[in-house]
Amino acid sequence: MQKTKKRRGEEEPMDVEEAPNGGPSTSDENQIQNGDIDHISDDEEGGIRIGDIYIPPAPKPALSFNTAGPRLIITHIVNENFKSYAGIQVLGPFHKSFTSIIGPNGSGKSNVIDSMLFVFGYRATKIRSKKISVLIHSSSKFPNISSASVAVHFCRIIDGEGEDYTIEPDSEIVVTRTAFKDNSSYYTLNGKRVQFKEVATMLRSHGIDLVHNRFLILQGEVEQIAMMKPKAATEHEAGMLEYLEDIIGTSRYKEPIDKLAIRVEEYTEMRKEKLNRVRLVEQEKIKLEQPMKEAVDLINLTNTTLRTRNMLLQKYM
Repeated sequence: MQKTKKRRGEEEPMDVEEAPNGGPSTSDENQIQNGDIDHISDDEEGGIRIGDIYIPPAPKPALSFNTAGPRLIITHIVNENFKSYAGIQVLGPFHKSFTSIIGPNGSGKSNVIDSMLFVFGYRATKIRSKKISVLIHSSSKFPNISSASVAVHFCRIIDGEGEDYTIEPDSEIVVTRTAFKDNSSYYTLNGKRVQFKEVATMLRSHGIDLVHNRFLILQGEVEQIAMMKPKAATEHEAGMLEYLEDIIGTSRYKEPIDKLAIRVEEYTEMRKEKLNRVRLVEQEKIKLEQPMKEAVDLINLTNTTLRTRNMLLQKYM
């Protein structure tokens, strides 16, 4: 479980360094600079757009009470030279519902969670390391390892009676992240090199939302939540109100509301300016009403005079 949105943005942005060919093309960069592309949301499906202001859809429920349909589980994790795991180490197979990892202090229990955090795009600081290169195993027996990787294996299952279950055909998914000594890293999805956005989109389609994280509760977070203030004193802090807003999804309205508030202020100023112009025009109109009346009376008198003259001319001709 993550912190509030503010805190998530400061502590847990994705630490992804793609190769040069993984970034946007030159034409894409020009479009972004020219304002042709609005980076509002990675996935706009189901959201609401008000002009150029986009309101993202509500986060999907973190769980479902539907026990009949298929669900995604982690079958096992393969660590290669990751932290305390030298060489290739397979963790699992995991139980379909509950798995407990036990062992003495320093045996690598926390590194199991760290390996998942690594694949799910957390910064190295969140994985109890200063930088990504520190995650690569280093020991007297293995002193010159240049890279480390973690592969999380998923599959979709249909629960049966008791411990029985059936694996859906062709539902296996393997998400791998590889890190190097220069602190760069890349992702693969089923063996194909991809950007992290594709991984996040794929997992979100299966109910694992890396943005609104509800499937990981890290050490100390329960106590930290209990000690939260009712409301944050500043925008850089996290309070219970902000935390709950992030959970229920109303925090997604904050940015659109701020933008709409600015828009309202702009329109209010425009309205004031136009009202002032209307008042000035009304004053000018009032000033011109008397001259206009005099001019109309003069025209009517002139017309009456001309008609009378014409009638006299016709009578004596």
